[in-house]
Amino acid sequence: MKTKAIILIIIFAVAILILQVGRQEGRRASKQLVEGREAPLYKLAASADGKVVSAEDYRGRAVIVNFWASWCASCVAEMPSFQKFYEANKSNTSLVVITVLYKDDINDALKFMKENKYDLPVFLDDKSTNARAFGLTGVPETFFIDKHGVLFKKVLGPIEWESPDLKELVKELLSKA
Repeated sequence: MKTKAIILIIIFAVAILILQVGRQEGRRASKQLVEGREAPLYKLAASADGKVVSAEDYRGRAVIVNFWASWCASCVAEMPSFQKFYEANKSNTSLVVITVLYKDDINDALKFMKENKYDLPVFLDDKSTNARAFGLTGVPETFFIDKHGVLFKKVLGPIEWESPDLKELVKELLSKA
């Protein structure tokens, strides 16, 4: 009799655990940013000068938001082509490129940028507030936001920033009415 009671308690506990995990996964999935929907109203601090920028500062301009970390091998691998993309587009007043440091030490990231002569703007996401708002699943992860503040495209993983496909994507992003 005791054995049956223990087995029933274990089954009941496992069932509750499964329901809790499912509920948490549902919440996580509902927070992920969906293409065609409004992007979060992010607010970020620049690493070097502490300047704060927000989504509202860039209304009317297309924005590329790239979450990365200096400890992330894929992020490091994509950085040379990302830097070239940035250099080729930084004078384009219709486009803003933002890199957001994710769960990384700011000193390590700035050292990495300096050693490699990268000058992409690096912003901080204190307490990962913006990463949660974007539904970040890992790094690198890039969000292409149109001039109306709507997510145009989300790319998981590293990007070849000089590829014809990426150039076409940016061209399409910039042409959005």
